[in-house]
Amino acid sequence: MLVVDENPERSDVVLSGLKEAGYDVVATISKDDDLRQGIKTHQPDLIIIDLESPYRDYLENLITINRENPRPIAMFVAQEDTTLISEAIETGVSIYVTDGLSPKMVKSILQIAIVQFAKFRKLEEELDKSKTALADRKVVERAKGLLMAHKGVTEEEAYRFLRKLAMDQNKRLAEIAENILSLAQLFKG
Repeated sequence: MLVVDENPERSDVVLSGLKEAGYDVVATISKDDDLRQGIKTHQPDLIIIDLESPYRDYLENLITINRENPRPIAMFVAQEDTTLISEAIETGVSIYVTDGLSPKMVKSILQIAIVQFAKFRKLEEELDKSKTALADRKVVERAKGLLMAHKGVTEEEAYRFLRKLAMDQNKRLAEIAENILSLAQLFKG
């Protein structure tokens, strides 16, 4: 677990809560330290960011960091700001907690952050699979249309032809369809 902190008093509450909950803190860094380097060096399972008030540049930096090294992020802040809450969640923060922090709350808050992160990652993966499947289907449909137009075959025959090529070459159907479309483009131009 990596803790990013700017206030020693609040840090003590967070660290005490982590200790009570049985979590190991691999490192504590300042908000001014390079978070990306801290993640690379310490490889934490979870990131805790404890700030008086997060500023926009810091949140924007989290977007990039979260794309490169997705991890659950729990953000503890002293002041409530609905705009910043929305921005923090958009950057990939799993849970955003304002003031009223006690050591006893830390464990349940971190468990929520971990569950939220896992749920969000699963949704992202499902979305990526759906996008890929849709893109693959569009490519296959275009290749079938091309085969139907140039070979005078039915849609079913075009599909069987693509499928047989894919099986014979041990490739994905979409990959074969892309190859056919590329060849057609080559001969067209």
